[in-house]
Amino acid sequence: MRYAALPLFCAFLAGCAPASTYRPKVDLTGVDRARFEIDLSDCKKVAERDRYGPLLAATILGAGLGTAGAAAIAGVASTGNVGLAESYGAIIGTAGGAAFGASQVPAPGQDENRFVDACLRNNGYKLLD
Repeated sequence: MRYAALPLFCAFLAGCAPASTYRPKVDLTGVDRARFEIDLSDCKKVAERDRYGPLLAATILGAGLGTAGAAAIAGVASTGNVGLAESYGAIIGTAGGAAFGASQVPAPGQDENRFVDACLRNNGYKLLD
């Protein structure tokens, strides 16, 4: 239960990221513009969300490894409070995992734009060059 807020915290941080301003050129002849804006927004959200996958994965992995490592060390040392050692290990592991994950997050760019283009094509839109 202690670590239930961790994924929510990571999702919150990802939500603070700047939104993409990319707008592909699309043939909107005979297209409901309101529906297009919804589809474009959805495609951008998926592309942005996928950019933060490494951050979330590394943060959760770091917390787990930190907790396990602290428990093992505290168990071997048998000199202190194992629960407290696990808590400190989880905090240190989370911070380390988040730092590593953040270093793996690519800058918004061409890959996201290509994903948005493909997503719109899959939704039936004709992109202009």
